[in-house]
Formats: sequence, C-alpha cells, structure tokens
Amino acid sequence: RERVRAKIASGEFAETYHKISEEQLTSLVDKAYTEDPELERNENQWIRRGNLKNALNDPRRKNRELWGWGVSRDPYEVKSGMADTSADWEKWAQGYRHVGDFIDCSGMFYNGEGSHDDGDGANCERWAAWCAYVDPYYAGGEYDEYFGDNPAGSLDCHKPDSTWLLLGCYAQEHYQWYEQISKHLWAIDDYEYVVALAGLAYMTDDNCQGPYYDDNNYEVYFGAMPLEGGQVMMGAYSDASCIYPHEQTDSTYDDFYAGDGIDLGSKDEGQDDATIATLEEWWYDAQEYTMTLFNEVYSSYLYCTSCMDYPTYQDGYFIGDDGTDDDDLINQCWKFYSHDSFNLPVDGLAQASMQGGLTSVSYGGASFGKTFDGQYSDGSKKSSTQKTASYQEQRMERLKANLYLTFAGIVFVATFLAFAVARGSSKKKKSSSRSRSRRLLDADYGGSSGDPRRRSSSRAKSSSGRSSRSTSKARSSSGRSKSRSRVDGDYKAPSSDRTRSKSRSRKSSSRK
Repeated sequence: RERVRAKIASGEFAETYHKISEEQLTSLVDKAYTEDPELERNENQWIRRGNLKNALNDPRRKNRELWGWGVSRDPYEVKSGMADTSADWEKWAQGYRHVGDFIDCSGMFYNGEGSHDDGDGANCERWAAWCAYVDPYYAGGEYDEYFGDNPAGSLDCHKPDSTWLLLGCYAQEHYQWYEQISKHLWAIDDYEYVVALAGLAYMTDDNCQGPYYDDNNYEVYFGAMPLEGGQVMMGAYSDASCIYPHEQTDSTYDDFYAGDGIDLGSKDEGQDDATIATLEEWWYDAQEYTMTLFNEVYSSYLYCTSCMDYPTYQDGYFIGDDGTDDDDLINQCWKFYSHDSFNLPVDGLAQASMQGGLTSVSYGGASFGKTFDGQYSDGSKKSSTQKTASYQEQRMERLKANLYLTFAGIVFVATFLAFAVARGSSKKKKSSSRSRSRRLLDADYGGSSGDPRRRSSSRAKSSSGRSSRSTSKARSSSGRSKSRSRVDGDYKAPSSDRTRSKSRSRKSSSRK
C-alpha cells in the first residue's frame, strides 16, 4: 500500500492510476459480489477488508456524504476511528463527552499555559478527561439534525460501535470542567443549576484540604476522589497530597464542612419566598460527601453531547433574547479548550484507566477504561431546552401529585369527622330511644306493686293505641284464665251477645 501511494505521488503512473468516483466504486463492488458472493478471490479482498458493501448501503448516505467532511478520501487507508484534525468541521457536527476523572502528580500538563486555578502544581492535581468527536455523516441540518422531530443524525459518540470519529481527548482542570458546563447550560432557577453550584461550592477548587482531626485525633485530609463510572465524591485521605485513602477514620467531609449558605451569583435576588425555600432545599441536599445529586446532574454528559449550547446561558440567564440566535450560541468544546484544557496523550489515558475512574474510550485502535452502565444505549440526546422543559414537566407532575395528596388528605379528614359526628348522633338517638322505652314500660306496668285497678285502667287506655288483634288476644287470655278458675276447671265460652269488657265486669262482681 505504501509503495503504491509513493508511486502515485511520484506521478509515475499518472496516466494509469486515478481516483474513481462513487458510481464507479459502486459498480465495482456490485460486480465483485455478483461473481464472488463470499469475496474469496484475492482481487476482492480490498472490498471485504474495507467493508465497502455496508458503507455504500448505509441508509444514512441519503442526502449525506459517503466519505464525510474532513475524512480522508483515500480508499486504501485503514480506518482507525480518528478524524482529520486538519480539516474544518461544521460546528453542529461536533460533539463531546466526559470520560472520567483522574489524579496526576507528574505535572505532564504544565507547559506554561493555563491559569491552573485549582492549584500551583505543588500537589497532585485533579483532572477531568473529555473527548471531542465529529459526525462524518452530518448533512447540514444544524439543530434539527439531532433534535428535530425526525432527526437524520444520532448523538451516539459514546457508543463503542458509533460512526462518529474521534478528534482527540483532553485533560481539563477538574473544577473548571464542571464550572464551564454550569455557566452556559441552565437557567438560574433550574434544579440542575442549583445542584451544580451547590456541589462546586461544597467541593471547592482546592486539590486537597486539611489537615483536620477526627474524634480519635487522626489527621485527615479531604479532596475530590475519582470513582468508577465517571463519578466523584469527597474522599478522606491520610496524606497532604490527597493520594492515599484514609483506612482508619470514620469521619467524612460533612463532619468538618461549614458552608456559607446558598449563593447563585449576583443576580439571584427577587425570588418569592416559596421559590427561595425550594432553591435552598436543593442546595443543601446536594452538599453531602457522596455527591449523589451532583453526579446525577452531570451523568448525562458521559453520553454524547452537542458542542453547541442551545439555548446558551451566561451564569443562569439567556445570552440575547432567548439564547438561540446564531450569534449568541456558544461552542462548549471551544469553551473547554480555552479554559485550561490540554491534549491528553495515550499515557495519560492509560494512567487514568489504571486509577479506575475512566469510562471506556477507544483511541487510535487502543481501548482504555471500563464500559459504564448504559454506554451501549442511545443515552441522553436532549438539548438544554428539552432538558429544561422536561424538568419543568417533572416539577408540574410533582405539584399535581402534591395537590392530589393534599386533596385526598382533606377528603379523608372530612370523611372521618363526618363519620365520628354521625356515630355520636346515633349513640344519642339510641340512648334516647332506650330511655323512652323504659319510661313507657314503667308507665304501662308500674313494676310488681301498685293498685291493680290502676294497672287495669292503664291497660285499657293503652289498648286504644294498639291493634284490635292485640287487644282481643290480651282480653281473651284474661277471660279464659278467670273462667277456668270459677267453673271447676271446665272451660265455658263467654256469651256472644255481650262485650268482653262487660262480661269481665260481671264475673268480677260475682267473684265478690
């Protein structure tokens, strides 16, 4: 291959060899597959090795470049996944992702450049590793290319099998990396903005803090500790460079941290009390040593992210009217590079990988780091506008849920009170009914003593309010009882032409 290139460059075969067009290449590939379906012939191995059949049939080729912008057009070049860094790439075709954090004590990035805000090089420093990519199939759709209703492109440079090409990997001072994202991607009252600033204030830009002394009088230092999967926490160390994790102390950074309260910048005034209470809740919840909420907010940047901040903010407020005018947009990749980012060589990637904080990344055919959960998925593809809208929707859903719970609670209390009142009223009604029944019984029977004539009179009076059948049965029973006692135990029916009351009166008088 090199000999052929050299001869072509020398012009020796200028009349014999020339670059072919896409149509000619397609014709050659189709002919080869027709005559040699398995590509077993030696003359067809270049087609097999170059996987040209799949490249030519890629559905994304419609309205997109076969070879892409900035990609070498040499069909003999072995693909390495690297983009041509000398080419001019369209800004909307650029993407980036955070690949993890690491600690460097060698000073490999100190070349007289950068502000080094988080240290002077005396201690081992914390760095964020990030990589930039370009989409070789970008078709010129700008924002809609990746965020439209039917996007032609896909922000998936984090996937190991992505077609995006690597431009390069870089190391940026740890605090600067997180701060630059917070400055340009969220509104001042967004949950992400508040958690990001709270985490930065909590972590500070110091590489190592201390010494502190725990309850056992152990000397303890604290600093940002890179974790697997691109996460970070405030770790406890036993040395002044914050390199060796402390194995003896049970203390955490929370035991010594004394914050200054919420601070969202010079423009955080004018909020109502309810909003301020919510912002403070987010702020203080984010300030704990595992930095769980902070990691959750920044986890989306482990996935492929457009370099163009759309809309663009500056410290919580739109640049321009709504942050979407082309002149107002910020290229976040340029922001990173202009704020203490340095080229990360292969040995730097290897160092970060050995420390365990690097996610999987391929560089020049070599692989470093570990695959993180979700790296093979499409990941987070939302723009800042969509993320903010999504969060506002979540806030609305939480508000609806709170209103529902409040309403349900009110209904429950009202139902309970109504039940209690009804039950109390029922008890009173039953008590009153029983008292009235006792009084009626006392009035009717008068107990075991008293005037019989009075009882008889009472029965006679009460009988007028009873059914005729009840009265008849009561009097008949009385008549039968008295007749049997008078006629030697033989029953004699009372006379039918006289009333029962008169018959009973005569029998009573004859008994006298």
